[in-house]
Amino acid sequence: MNENMNTRIHECESRVNSLEQISDSSFIHEFEAPEIAAKSKPGHFLQVRISKSYAPFLPRPFSVLDTDCAKGTVRILYKVFGETTAVLATKKAGDSVVLLGPLGNTFNINRYNEILLVAGGIGIPPLYNLLKNEDISDKNVKLFFGASSKNELYLFNEFAKMPINLTVTTDDGSFGEKQFITVPFEIELNKIGNKVNAVILACGPMAMLRTVQKLALEHNIPAQLSVETIMACGIGICQGCVLPGHNEKKYSLVCTDGPIFNEKELIL
Repeated sequence: MNENMNTRIHECESRVNSLEQISDSSFIHEFEAPEIAAKSKPGHFLQVRISKSYAPFLPRPFSVLDTDCAKGTVRILYKVFGETTAVLATKKAGDSVVLLGPLGNTFNINRYNEILLVAGGIGIPPLYNLLKNEDISDKNVKLFFGASSKNELYLFNEFAKMPINLTVTTDDGSFGEKQFITVPFEIELNKIGNKVNAVILACGPMAMLRTVQKLALEHNIPAQLSVETIMACGIGICQGCVLPGHNEKKYSLVCTDGPIFNEKELIL
């Protein structure tokens, strides 16, 4: 863990402010965490421990959806997949959890004029965080948002109000074209060619990230890929989030080397 990470990490028992159910199995939690909110930037994640008992004992990682420094709050968006998220979804206002964060590295769009965002389903939080909290007024931003169905196009109404170009697809055809989001994204890359001031930012399922990585390399456009995986500690101790890398670096830890990697770093 680098020194900068050490200086910004906070662990705290945090009060739940609110719980909002946004689909049959998806939720947004808001927590009181002023120290974390003050240090968090788009791309960071949190480790959330929901119980002091042994079931479930290990914390789980969640991308930061957004923060409110004035209120001292941080929000996460998640889908119930297993025991931990099922218990988390029962936490209501006034309950408490233990948060560790902010963790990981962040996006960097400062020197780019054209921003191409690619999101898959529950991978939308870090990109939403970027759009909400970074100044994009002087940039041409295009969001390619894919999901399995209309119900998983999270925060769609908010994106529709933003000053961005929005393309949406669903696997079942319930909204937008019935295709993978990488199809219209590849068409867009073929249109723009090799743009020096363009960058790709992506977060979503590994298969989607693998395709985005391939397209970025083919078109010689830099990419920042936010990888989501299970992490037991979030700080590089357990070595449980290893992914194979290229060249002299044989592997990378998602928690401390990432979760954001460039298009040339990982074998996805």
